[in-house]
Amino acid sequence: MQTYNAKGKLHLNPNEMAFRKVYKELLEQEKITTIFRPGKRVCGDYRGYCPDQKVIVRVIDKVGADWAMLPPKFLRGFSKNIVIKKVETKRLKDLVDLDFHGSTPEIYDRQSLMYNLGIIYNIPQKEFTDDFLVTKTTFWYHKK
Repeated sequence: MQTYNAKGKLHLNPNEMAFRKVYKELLEQEKITTIFRPGKRVCGDYRGYCPDQKVIVRVIDKVGADWAMLPPKFLRGFSKNIVIKKVETKRLKDLVDLDFHGSTPEIYDRQSLMYNLGIIYNIPQKEFTDDFLVTKTTFWYHKK
């Protein structure tokens, strides 16, 4: 069961990480090791992860929406165990080529990151200034 925080935002399980279906095969092959999220989402922040935190990767079957207070529905029978290696918040202008290593195939530089964050989080491109913050989370897979 999902709950809501004091600001009316959907509270999701902090020990889960959700991915869209298009990434299922890459997750099965353990090829994704880096994700980006808009804003500051470090340990202790809303929807932030902590280094050494054990997390279960899930694949979204039906997309949810914070604005509608609808949690996502996950595919049954798929999960991966990961451990968070590092969580860091960076300004867009400070990202370098190496930051994109291990990310999904369509995110390979700042421009592609801004485009994808815009689509997924409904952020207008004009908001992506050099000082726009993103959180980069890296992880490794482990057997339970």
